[in-house]
Amino acid sequence: MNDKERLKWAFEQSGTFFQLLTTLRSRRVGRGYRIDSGTEIKHPVTGRAMKQAAGPMKFVSSKDPKPLTKLEEALLCWAACGPTGLVAWDISLDGGFHELTWIAGRTAPAPGNSHATDLLVINDSGAYIYKPTRERSGPIEIKSEADYDKVLRWYEDGLIQILDERPDIDYALRAPGAPNALLMGPYQFNVNMPGSTWFIPLTDAAWLNSALINFMDFWKYYMIDEWNGGRPAGVEKWIREGMLELPVTISGEEQLIFQVEQYPTGCMVQNMRLAAEAMGLGAWVFCGFNPEVLMGATPEITRGLGFHIEAPNPKAPISTGQVKIFGIEDIKEATYVPSPRYKNGEQLVKAWYDEKYGPGGALHRGEDNYLRKVGSPWNEETTEGIIAHPRTRPPDWVQEALIAYIDYCVKTFGQWPVTYNPMQAHFGAVLHNLDEDFYDRYYKEGYINDRIRNRSKVWHD
Repeated sequence: MNDKERLKWAFEQSGTFFQLLTTLRSRRVGRGYRIDSGTEIKHPVTGRAMKQAAGPMKFVSSKDPKPLTKLEEALLCWAACGPTGLVAWDISLDGGFHELTWIAGRTAPAPGNSHATDLLVINDSGAYIYKPTRERSGPIEIKSEADYDKVLRWYEDGLIQILDERPDIDYALRAPGAPNALLMGPYQFNVNMPGSTWFIPLTDAAWLNSALINFMDFWKYYMIDEWNGGRPAGVEKWIREGMLELPVTISGEEQLIFQVEQYPTGCMVQNMRLAAEAMGLGAWVFCGFNPEVLMGATPEITRGLGFHIEAPNPKAPISTGQVKIFGIEDIKEATYVPSPRYKNGEQLVKAWYDEKYGPGGALHRGEDNYLRKVGSPWNEETTEGIIAHPRTRPPDWVQEALIAYIDYCVKTFGQWPVTYNPMQAHFGAVLHNLDEDFYDRYYKEGYINDRIRNRSKVWHD
């Protein structure tokens, strides 16, 4: 098969959704791996020595690693968070319509369609961030066989290299003075091995705090400072009937946003897992590692991905808020104040408003309007009615109150958000070509299915 034929097979012959669910499993033993081996090796990437005790599934793969092809990675990236068309935005104008941000859809849902989560891709040639375009050609991107090759184009255009080699990460990584504490977790002996591709959703977990616009306008919430007697957090001026009415703690609001912005991560991983099942690949889904070490927060241990890290903030009221990972400028940046991107609350809130209401935004009232230039899910009359409708915009006082709240947090605690690191990467998947010999030796029939045994007929020349 050539790539055009493989794309057609993937979209039309790789198994129905319900069929794939029946055989969906984590399959962790790939080509070149070992498990319960009773051996000591040097990690092929880092060179550090790694010992493994012997066990009842003792196995050392005799097969050479076989990296995923470009097309395979392109399909997996698209399954995680690739373009699909335009979202419906079918929510009442009185139901917090202006909480929604981008109208360009992806394969995985996101609260407010925030696009705060992109995909970290680590393979034999380095580390990348898959951040596909927000441009869309219409309500549906892939309508027929003629559109299948868009998946490759989105991969080629949306994959941004950040390292030209695998990061210095392995099972043997340790902190000084803690020789038995596994920073990458006890499950990760085969992590970052040649031939594997490690996919990790990378989330700017604070961006969705733009939903505070909706919380203040429609929900009538305002934040109180639980560390200073429960006083209003800079918003006293707007506490009255019809404006801000219901108090919520700072940590309560931040925990809510942190939690809901992790939902896309799970959806993306499940999408990749299903895609791997359809393609006959092994999928090893896990958390249980230290993402801040991976991102570069401990350069004395490893450079990791080399992200920009702020110095710990001694004014943070709890330890989870002390570290702020910014990321990489113009590629993947975290949202926090003060930061290289946003010096104060006014700059951040202006960016939130500009994203939607400024030039290029979906609700800009001038000619440079995304819906008019790129496309809209609604018919023309409805589109113009929504753009012009006054309830698609919050009242002016909301912007003022939100700036005051963020500036209060910065003045009082030295930062906003107060309670967590805004750059998160806790859950992902390693995808690889399996060593079938392990499963044939130790497992009952069925764990290696025909899609796995016959995958070379489709995916390899």
